[in-house]
Amino acid sequence: MNLVSSRRALWLGVLVPWLSACGPTHSEPAPEPPVDTAEAQSLQAVTFIAAGSTWRYRDTGVDPGAGWTSVGYADTSWAQGPAQLGYGDGDEATVVAYGPSTSARHVTTWFRRAFTVADPSRVGNMVLRLLRDDGAIVYLNGQEVLRSNLPSGTVTASTLASTVIADSAEQAWHTVSIPSTALVAGTNVVAVEVHQSTLNSSDLSFDASLTAEVEDAPATPCFALNLPALSTLRASPKKVFAHYFSPYPLSLDNREPSVDYYARNYLQPTGENSKFAYCGGLLKQRPLPQAPRASGVDYELANFEVEVRRAAALGLDGFTYDILNHTGTHWNRLLKLLQAASNVDSGFRIVLMPDMSSTYSGTDAEALSAFVNSIGSVASHPAVYHLPDGRLLLSPYMADNRTPQWWASVLQALQARGIPSALWPVYVRPWVAATNTLDAVVPLYGTSTWGNRTLGSAAGQRTNVGTAHGMGLQWMAPVAVQDSRPKDLVYTEANNSQAYRALWDAAIQGGADWVQLITWNDYSEATEISPSSGTQWAAFDLTAYYTAWFKTGVQPTITRDALYYFHRVQSTSAAPDLTKQRAPYELRGGAAAANEVELLAFLTAPGTLEIEFAGVVQRRDVAAGIQSFRVPLQQGTPRFRLVRGGVTVASVTSAFSINNTIVYQDMLYRAGGSLTCDRSFFFP
Repeated sequence: MNLVSSRRALWLGVLVPWLSACGPTHSEPAPEPPVDTAEAQSLQAVTFIAAGSTWRYRDTGVDPGAGWTSVGYADTSWAQGPAQLGYGDGDEATVVAYGPSTSARHVTTWFRRAFTVADPSRVGNMVLRLLRDDGAIVYLNGQEVLRSNLPSGTVTASTLASTVIADSAEQAWHTVSIPSTALVAGTNVVAVEVHQSTLNSSDLSFDASLTAEVEDAPATPCFALNLPALSTLRASPKKVFAHYFSPYPLSLDNREPSVDYYARNYLQPTGENSKFAYCGGLLKQRPLPQAPRASGVDYELANFEVEVRRAAALGLDGFTYDILNHTGTHWNRLLKLLQAASNVDSGFRIVLMPDMSSTYSGTDAEALSAFVNSIGSVASHPAVYHLPDGRLLLSPYMADNRTPQWWASVLQALQARGIPSALWPVYVRPWVAATNTLDAVVPLYGTSTWGNRTLGSAAGQRTNVGTAHGMGLQWMAPVAVQDSRPKDLVYTEANNSQAYRALWDAAIQGGADWVQLITWNDYSEATEISPSSGTQWAAFDLTAYYTAWFKTGVQPTITRDALYYFHRVQSTSAAPDLTKQRAPYELRGGAAAANEVELLAFLTAPGTLEIEFAGVVQRRDVAAGIQSFRVPLQQGTPRFRLVRGGVTVASVTSAFSINNTIVYQDMLYRAGGSLTCDRSFFFP
C-alpha cells in the first residue's frame, strides 16, 4: 500500500448478467454499471448488501479460527459498524484498530456480512466486483470466490499481499462471475479478509455491495390472487406499513414453544406469578410456534429477518416501529430490526414512530436531548424510511403529549445535525384539532389517527381522507382486524372479518395515501395480523389481497377459490367464573356485540357455500367474487365447504371448537383457511 496514497476503498459488488459459468478476473476503473433488465421482463434488481451497510469486523490481528467464513460461525462478539470501515484516510464511517504501533500494524482485518436469499433457484449467475488495496480473499458461504494480489496456497493472518498497490491501481475494479450454486436458501454470508503488503501501511478502507437480478416469484397458491411482483407494488406511491410492537417478537427466549416464555407466562393464568390470573392470562394467542435457533445464532436477528420476509411477501413497504424506549431492550430490538431489514430486503423500510406515551419523558430539555440523540443515531441507517425529498420521516404516536413548540425545537435540532426531517403524527385523541394546532407551528407532511376497529367506524374513516387533504396533508388510514384486551377486560366488536374489510375499503375508496396496519404484532390488544396460533394465516392472506388492491387501484382477479372462517370460541354472553375473573368484559367502540360464525369466500365462479354444525348444514348460493356467509354462533366445531355442481370444490374444518361453558372470557376471533400450500418460505 502506498503510504501517501489518496482515498481508496475495497468494494464488493454483485450483478447478475445471467452468465453460465465463472469467468476470469479482470480490472476496470469504471463505476459499477447499471443492471441490464432487457433480457427478461420477469427479473427484478435485488440488493443483498448495499454500500454503506453495517459489517461485523475483527480488528485484533488474531486469527478468528476455523469456520470464520461459514454461515454458522458465531460472530456476535465481533465489533460492527457501517462502511466505509478502515483507518488513515479520514473518510471512514467506522474506524477500525490497526495494531500496537504504526510500524507494526495488523496484517489482516476480517469482515462478515449476512444476507438472505429466499429461493436460490431464482437467482442467476452472479458477478463479484472488488476494488482492493492491497490484497483480499472473498468467500461466499465458506467457499473462496475471489483471490486478488495474494499468493496461492494457504494464507494465514500474517501473510502479506504479493505487491504494493499504488496510484491508479488502487481504484481498479476486479470482476469475477459466481454461479448461484454458491447460494443457499435462507441466511448466506460474505466473508472478506483484507491483507496489507507491509507492516507499516498507513491506511485501510473497506466497503462492499452485493446485488442481483432475481426472477419474480411464481404465483403462490397461498393466496386467492396472483400477487403482483414486489417491485410493482413498491413502485406505487401508495404505501402500506404495519405497526411493529416490540414487546412481542417471534420468540422471547429461544426455547421450545411448549415451555418458552409465551407458553409459561403469557398464555397461562399462573404466568408471571399469577400476575394475570384475574383475566386468564395476558394473551389469548401467540406468534406461530417455531423451533429454537441453533446455539450461537443470534436468534433475535434471525427472527426479525423472518418477520421482514413475511411482511415483504405481502407487498408491504415496511414497518412503523413503535419506539417504546430510547435505551435498553426495545431500542436494541429496533437496531436489530434495521439490520434484519438490510439483510433481507434492501427496499424494506422502517418508519420511526416515537411513542410519546411511553418514552422521552422528563423536562422539555431532557426529552429534547434524548430524542435528538437517539433518533440522530439511526437516521442515516439505510433501512430507515426517508421521504422522496430526502427528509427523515418521523411519525410520533400521541404527538400531542408534547407542545408544538417542543416539536419545532426537535426539527431545528435535527436540522442542525444535518438531518432535515418531517412529521406525520398519529393521534389517539380527536385528530383534527390536534393536527391544526401542531401544523400552525410546525408544517406537517401528513396526519393520522389510531382509529376505531368497528364496522360502523369505516364510514368515518373514509371521510377523514378528504378532511386531511383539505388541510393540505397526506392521510395514513388506520386498518385493524380486531381489538380485545384481556389485561383491561375490554373488547371492541369487529363482526368477524367485516370491520377489517370495511376499513380497507374506506382506505381504497376514500383515496388514502398510506395505510397503517394496526398492528403487525400487538398481542396484548389482539390487533395482530402476523401469522399466529389463533388467527393462523387468515388475516395475513387477506392483507395480501387488499394491499394489492390499495396499491394498484384495481381489485385483483381471484385466481383460485379460497375459504376463510372467523369466529369466537365462546359467546359474548357466556358467563365467566367471577371468583377467578375479576369482572365481565366491557364492550367498547359503539358497536353491539355479535355472535356469528363467518365463512368468507374468494370465488372464481358462482357456487354454494355451506356451514355445518353437528350434521346440520346451512347453505347459501352465491356469485363469484368475495362473499361473506354468516350464521348464528353455536357450540361445536364448524365445517365449511364450497360446492359446485354437487361436487365439493374446497373445504376446511375449524381448528377451534365453540364452548359456552367457560372459566374465563375470551373475545379473540379465531380464524383459518382452506388453501393448503407450501409456506416453508416463511420458516427459514
